[in-house]
Amino acid sequence: MLRVLIAICLVGFSLSHAVPMPDGRIVGGQDADIRDYPHQISMRYNGNHRCGGSIITRNIIVSAAHCVNTLTGPSNLTIVAGSTTLSEKNQEFPVIKFIVHSNYRVYNNDYDVALLIVNGDFEFSEYIQPIQLAQERPEHGAIVTVTGWGTLEEGGYIPNILQQVDVNVVDNSECKGTYSILLTSRMMCAAVTEGGKDACQGDSGGPLIYNNELLGIVSWGYGCARESVPGVYASVPELRNWILETRDQFADVGIIEFL
Repeated sequence: MLRVLIAICLVGFSLSHAVPMPDGRIVGGQDADIRDYPHQISMRYNGNHRCGGSIITRNIIVSAAHCVNTLTGPSNLTIVAGSTTLSEKNQEFPVIKFIVHSNYRVYNNDYDVALLIVNGDFEFSEYIQPIQLAQERPEHGAIVTVTGWGTLEEGGYIPNILQQVDVNVVDNSECKGTYSILLTSRMMCAAVTEGGKDACQGDSGGPLIYNNELLGIVSWGYGCARESVPGVYASVPELRNWILETRDQFADVGIIEFL
């Protein structure tokens, strides 16, 4: 299961072929404690870690569209919260519904956002907390943090312990030099110039954090942690209205408890 690696050939632009699949991993990071990232969840399919995501209310998770768009429904999909390791399950609830952005495009992962509703309310504690949605992008070069579970190198195995890594925001005008017309205003990029640090196959849907707010959603990229090749994230400031409006649609049916 992989963070989506976009495969497309354009005039003057080419990416090597890779099959889009979800899951999560951090390259070049270090062990993390869930108490520092209590919004982080593990999305499980048939009991196996599939993607990351972030808690925004007691029973709503925001994640990536590509984590769920190939599923026919929420059967066998659960959310585990409050655990540093994949082998633990502090709290777990089944997913009863997921909503994918209606403008989601598979070919370049535009509008790569989805909401998942669980059958139950997570009990908030130092291990489980919601995260606020960022309203603005930081400047080029700002330090941001991405977290998730997964292999520590390309083609490796996922670790049991949550990982974290700091990278820098890359302005879209610069990032287009790598991704050309695949990159849209609903996306943002982050990397370190020398490579070696990145989100990658398996961190899909997980959080990119700035000032303790959800700035981005792990989406796609060309390889993992390659020099001068940024990772791409769904930009929460541009998708924030959809997230809030979609969340609000469930208020009248008594499913959602809002913050």
